[in-house]
Amino acid sequence: MEDYSKLSDRELLLDNRSDSGKIAELISRYMKTVFACARKFAQFADYEELVSDGMQGLLAAVRSYDSDKGEFSAFASVCINNRLRNTAKKSSLRRKNLAAEEEMRELPDKKPTPEEAVIEKENSEDVRKSLKAELSVLELHCIECAAMGLSYAETAKRLGVDKKSVDNALSRARAKVRRIMGGNL
Repeated sequence: MEDYSKLSDRELLLDNRSDSGKIAELISRYMKTVFACARKFAQFADYEELVSDGMQGLLAAVRSYDSDKGEFSAFASVCINNRLRNTAKKSSLRRKNLAAEEEMRELPDKKPTPEEAVIEKENSEDVRKSLKAELSVLELHCIECAAMGLSYAETAKRLGVDKKSVDNALSRARAKVRRIMGGNL
């Protein structure tokens, strides 16, 4: 059995597909690099997951290394770091999504109780009656059109009046609504 520890990285990478001992030697040489890189990203993802993905990055480097493009150690380091950076990003997104889901679960149910629904309905009916009593027909129609999101021009066309009449009617209606609502608007 050949002693691979005496071979250079370049020699280990030559024809390593047929010799698993060469790959094992490369992995043992670069395990420290994988562990060091995994520690750098440990605050963003699970350490064991990072080590596992770092090993995948190292194996990818072994498979795709081209000796014409520089030293293996630099290439392996880049492959490992890139793989771990992607793992950390994915883990951060998962954590954010889980945190958002948890927040959503913790939100109180905003549905009104039956009593609150009855009170709300009575209040809205009271407001409607007050508006009908206080607002002119034009003001009421202008408010309804504004609530539907119509522009002044659309409201004027719909009601058969000019835009200035709509503007004046809405100004008067808003003042009356403020008075009816007790100045809370």
